[in-house]
Order: sequence, then structure tokens, then C-alpha cells
Amino acid sequence: MTDFHTSRTILAVTIAAAVSWTSLALPLEADTGTDFPSPMSGPGVETIKKSQQKKIQRGWEEVIAGDLVDGRKRVARLGRLAPARLLEYQIRLTEGRDDITDELAAFCEEKPDYAAAWVTLSIAAERAGSELVALQAARRAGELWTTSPWGDRAADLERRWIRDRIEEAERLFDSGDFDAALTELDAVDALDSLNRESVLLAAKIAFADDQIDRAVELLSELPDDPDARFLEGQIAESRQNWQSAMDSYSSLPEDYPERGSALQRAQIRWRLTLLPKYARQSMESDQITRGDLAVVLVSIRPRLETLQGGPVPVMSDIVDYPGQREIITVVRLGIMNADRRGHRFYPDGEAALETIRGAIQRTKSLLGLPAPVWCGESDVVGSACISIPSPTSGGSIVEAVFDVVSGAGS
Repeated sequence: MTDFHTSRTILAVTIAAAVSWTSLALPLEADTGTDFPSPMSGPGVETIKKSQQKKIQRGWEEVIAGDLVDGRKRVARLGRLAPARLLEYQIRLTEGRDDITDELAAFCEEKPDYAAAWVTLSIAAERAGSELVALQAARRAGELWTTSPWGDRAADLERRWIRDRIEEAERLFDSGDFDAALTELDAVDALDSLNRESVLLAAKIAFADDQIDRAVELLSELPDDPDARFLEGQIAESRQNWQSAMDSYSSLPEDYPERGSALQRAQIRWRLTLLPKYARQSMESDQITRGDLAVVLVSIRPRLETLQGGPVPVMSDIVDYPGQREIITVVRLGIMNADRRGHRFYPDGEAALETIRGAIQRTKSLLGLPAPVWCGESDVVGSACISIPSPTSGGSIVEAVFDVVSGAGS
């Protein structure tokens, strides 16, 4: 028996000789549907007599011309030669016989290095709606036959069936049609269950649809992916699991674009859980007072207490106030004003919108942050601006100050 390497050498010589008289991809007739290569073209063609090669070539030309009857007669006279058998499959495919996929698959397994057979199988499977088989066959053909056009078939199928579907799923997701987006991704999953972009988008959809456990399950399939770790951090934030969020963000590469702001955000949120009771009550108030505002500002950004400012004012109405330290900080830094003549701060007075905006703006300036952009009446939800509703709750101030220090609205 001729060994494998010797057989490959013989095939290479035979193919090199055949290329001189047969095209790698013959002209196609659109109305006959003969969109497959000549049985005598490409790598892996069986070694046969030159007279037999010419007969198969003639049969192929007859099929191209739409003369399937004469093409089949010519094939019949060539017996069990592999190129003749492939041409018969191609004739049946041209006739609209899409039920030959299994036979072609068996033929390809019998002739594993016959590139034209794998291309034909890919085409037959595509027509039969068997995308996975079509793609796998095209990939095998591409391994054997690296030249265009047939060597490019797998890339073309991947573009149409994987990349284009992911792009469509992204568009549908952005439009809010989660079900349609998932339908596209299901089709991708059937072809490439570990496709990074598909898995990541499916996790984003699950997260947006409040299917948190499903999102976490999907992200576990991408253990070394920075974008997956970032989304895990966002999920942990949604669960108010600040330690897990910090762990996820800390694991990101140092140059990951959103690492710094995300980690800072999680650290601030984590720190809020450690605040004293009076600070948490200020943040949970339904209508914020001047004292609450001072407490929220310094609690969110404790570095304010380390900044140099003016002299410590005397304010008689904060002696027994829980947020005394925070009030002293915002007054000495000029973030909020006090009645210096009356020696009062009025901590229980309602914080006016002008006072709130001014305090946030001065806080940013002192910390070297960009000035905030306030939402106007014409701004819509999602605009890159900071909105403070009326009446103003402690929670809305937390969000406004929190967005400021994390960079949103800048």
C-alpha cells in the first residue's frame, strides 16, 4: 500500500499538471444553478488517466451549458471514479435535489482531501438549510483549498451567518426588541456556541431584561474576557454587591478605558454602606435639607475634609446636630454659606435648587473636576446632563453628586 505522504506527493504532481488545462473555477451559468467547482479542479483530485480527465471535463462543460442528459451519460461511462461520482452529485444538485447532503457527507469522509467535494457538500447543505454542515464543510474546504473563490467560502458564510447576525442582534437590542435580538443570536449559537461577541451580547440582553442569573451564567463562558468582567462589575453594582463590583473592576487591565471611573464608583458605593446612621438617613430623605446636603456632599467625597479653607465659623444651631463636622467643612470651604452675623446655618431649612447646584459646582471646582452640565427643559432622558428633580430627595442628590464624581455629565 502506498503510504500517506507518497500519495500526497502524487496528488500534488497530478493537480499541477491538471491546472494547465482546467480552470480552478469555471464560468457559472446563473440559470442552471451550477455554482460549484469542476470535479477536476482544486487539491485532492484522484489520480486518473488523461483521457478520463478530458471526459469528465467535457461532461462538466455540458452541465455548465445546461445539458444535464448528455452530462449524465458521459458520467455513467466513467464508472466509480471519484471525479465522475462528484459530477453526478453536482448534476443532481443542479436538478434541485437537495436531499443528497448525507450521501455527499459520506463521500467526503471517504475522500477527505478532495476539496471540490467539500465545497459541493457545503453548497448542498446550504440549499438544504443545514447551516452547520455547510459551514463545517466550507471550513474543511478552505483548509485544503486556500485560493479564491472556493477558499473564501467559509469566510463568506461566517460573515453572513455569524457577523451579520450579531450586528443585526445589536441593532435590535438597541431598539429594545430583545426577543428578536435573541432569535438572531440563537442562530449564531447553533453555528458557534462560544462566539465571544454573541455570548457577550446575549449576557447584555439578559442583564437589561433583568435576567441576572442568566447573564452571570453566560459571562462564565468568557473567563478571560475584560468586557465580560466589566459587565460582571455592572451586574454586581445592580445587586448592590460593591465588594464583588470592586473585585471585577480591579481585575481589568490597567489600560481598560472605563476601569478607573468604574472602580472609583464601586469604591464610593461601598464606602456609603459604612457611613454612620445619620449620613444614611440624609441620603434617604424625601426632601433634602441644608444639613442633609452638607452631609451628602462630604460623605460622597470625604477628601473635602482634608482641603484647606477659611477659618472655622461659629454656628450655634449645629452644636448638637449629627452632621456638624460635614457642615463645618462645606462652610469653611465656601461650598455653602452660613449666616455669620447670626451665627446660624439653618440645617433644617429646605435646600433650594440654586443652593444645590452651586454647592455641587463648587465641590467639583475644589476637587479639580470639570464643571457640571445641568439639564434644561428641552433635554430628554438619556442626555449627557445632570437632572435634579423637585422636590429634591436625598437619593437624587446622591445620584447627582455620584454622577459628577464619576465623570457623567461633564
